Amino acid sequence: MNFDIKIIETSEEAQWCLFIRRQVFIIGQNIPESIEMDDHKIDAIYYLATLAGKPVGTARYRKSSDGIKLERFAVLESARKLGVGSALVDFVLKDLKDEKTIYLNAQESVITFYKKLGFDSVGNIFYEAEIPHQKMVYSG
Repeated sequence: MNFDIKIIETSEEAQWCLFIRRQVFIIGQNIPESIEMDDHKIDAIYYLATLAGKPVGTARYRKSSDGIKLERFAVLESARKLGVGSALVDFVLKDLKDEKTIYLNAQESVITFYKKLGFDSVGNIFYEAEIPHQKMVYSG
């Protein structure tokens, strides 16, 4: 598959990121909009993945007191199982190759996916938006 992934540069690209997250998290997983749409409070770098010119995936990262936190990886259902998620993770990690500590909070259903990409589980399962999560740290 031919994906294009880039850091967003325009308000239109930002709107596509929000659209994808709305489809995946708010509609698909019933996460409250008040939890998911926190962008006005977050200083982050956003990514958009396109497939054949159509936006299909997004992600972001931000600096935290614990290092670089990867967040909001989302792929539209119609583009899943095509490698978009893996490509997004790889792209973001290459962008952050000089960072010392990179981590994320993975939904329990995708822990195995992130383990295959070089992340290790840390600590206990916890809940965000009533969904079990696991902190995972990138070990390269």
